Amino acid sequence: MTTTNYWKSFSFKNEKLLIYFLLYSLFFSFKSTAQNNFNLQSEQFYKTISFGEKIDFGNIDSAVTWRITNSKSNISTFLSGNDINNYEFLEPGIYDINFQENKKHKGECDHAMFAERFRIKVEAVKLSFDFSKIKFSEKLAKGKNYTDLIISVPVEITSKDNSIIKLPAPQMSVAGIGVLLVSEPVEKEISLNKKTQLLKYKVSGIINNEAYLMFDFYDFNNEAKTYNLPQKIK
Repeated sequence: MTTTNYWKSFSFKNEKLLIYFLLYSLFFSFKSTAQNNFNLQSEQFYKTISFGEKIDFGNIDSAVTWRITNSKSNISTFLSGNDINNYEFLEPGIYDINFQENKKHKGECDHAMFAERFRIKVEAVKLSFDFSKIKFSEKLAKGKNYTDLIISVPVEITSKDNSIIKLPAPQMSVAGIGVLLVSEPVEKEISLNKKTQLLKYKVSGIINNEAYLMFDFYDFNNEAKTYNLPQKIK
């Protein structure tokens, strides 16, 4: 074998080894990613709410039975049909929900409404908005460019966990046809040592069209509480 052929053979073998190595690495990278995704999914919750709240699951057939358990609080409850919509999750913690429908499904479109088992997370802090006292630092009008409009709304904070001292301030968003307004909390954190507080949001942007505005104020669980401005912006 000549020197030239030797190096060609050596180079070819190295290329094959490199390809095998890359395929091997790609396989285990995919496997690791899939396992991580599975673990992330297994920790997800159907919904996160605050203690004392209910969940609207929709119109449920009377043939459905539910079992709600919270092992930490020694809770075990059996319900049927729409009774689940009136159930109050009074204690914080993780609730296991077992869904059973006593009828058979046929076809691809006819399937169970829920998984046989899912989880609800109930937080120990509750945030309630008092929209009857919402205030705007400026009058809202079409075509005006806002830079420091302040929207303030009183809130009531209830906590069952004294170890939580502060939480990040929740967000607020504005929607409407031709509305280009963005907002941010004036204070980045909320202290939980006061039951009643005034949350303030700085708003900037413009309202291009005559429109009705919808304000979504988010709680600590990222659930939107909507305030619809009664008058049309002109």
